[in-house]
Amino acid sequence: MKTTAGDATMTTMDYRATNPLSGEELVIREVINETVDTTRHIVLRSVQTLSEPIVQDIHDETDIVRQSISNHLAALSDRGFVNRHNEGIEMTGGGILFLDIIDTCLTTIPRQELAYCTRSDHPVPVLAAVSSKQVHVTELRTELDDPPSDSTLRRVLQHFAENGWVEKTSGEYQITATGEQVLAEYDELAASLTQLIEKAPWFQRLPPEDATVPIQALTDADLVVSNPSSPSSVLATALSLYDRNIDRFRGLCSIYNSVLFKTYSTMHKLNIGPEFEAILDRPTFMKAVESTDSRYVVDESDDPNYDPLVLDRSHTLGIGIYDSRKVAIGAYNKSGKGQHIAMIVSTNEQVVDWATDLYKSYRAEAKRPSEIEPILP
Repeated sequence: MKTTAGDATMTTMDYRATNPLSGEELVIREVINETVDTTRHIVLRSVQTLSEPIVQDIHDETDIVRQSISNHLAALSDRGFVNRHNEGIEMTGGGILFLDIIDTCLTTIPRQELAYCTRSDHPVPVLAAVSSKQVHVTELRTELDDPPSDSTLRRVLQHFAENGWVEKTSGEYQITATGEQVLAEYDELAASLTQLIEKAPWFQRLPPEDATVPIQALTDADLVVSNPSSPSSVLATALSLYDRNIDRFRGLCSIYNSVLFKTYSTMHKLNIGPEFEAILDRPTFMKAVESTDSRYVVDESDDPNYDPLVLDRSHTLGIGIYDSRKVAIGAYNKSGKGQHIAMIVSTNEQVVDWATDLYKSYRAEAKRPSEIEPILP
């Protein structure tokens, strides 16, 4: 059910998501509850504050039972919020964003109240149901898809009234301004967490330094993931994105792929006149220099409309900007059981702006190929 509070569309508690990493069907309310109503939030925070800790380090820091820590880490890993390896446990970009949206919500909804709201199916739908008009308890039963008993309804409403989220006038309940803010914050949290889970393979690989994406703007983005059964899916998508209608292409590439280079170079030459700019990270640049088949990728003199640049360090991110209409952002870093690539493709204006600003930050850091050692012959 959906209802309206003020000018905002509020959803009830029906957020669900499928985790591509595990195939697990998740109720978002339950994911929130198992985080804030247990020690999971503390465990995740410890992973962030400690440097690649092991279970013992987290135990020493928090005094949480080691088996409980291991159980929480297993769930956090399955959802792409942490990566576990021989050296220790590290936060992913998704984990950083998960902590951020939880902490933002907790500035409005106290932890114990967020836990209360997410322990069962009823509290948030009840709050949403009184957000548009004054209603009596008996009327609420017709407003809710799966109404609880009258006694449960009265207990929930009384709890909300004690917190100042609803008020009772002449036997009818209506949401307060504080309640509207609570509902809006919960909706923001649930919608963002849904995207973190549905796009988990990408957030799992997203470099922590780049975990600044507007999460909810990814709702309509396409996720493409390579895996052992489909190792070329991301490459095939990247090859299909460049077309002759593009007037300007800008890209950051942190992985060497001669097929991708040749295809984009050919399309550029066929489409005479478009601006074409490519930044390679240092390892990719070095491989291009060492190969006679791909040295043209870093040749500054070959084409006046082609501008090659080098990020003088290694990176694990790829960005493709097609005019200012579409972006593809690939994340390459090792995670899980493989080293495969996850990519987001979006035409959403917020995502395009985010990717463009991110690209510009690396563009400002980049150098000319001739400024990098070894200098091209």
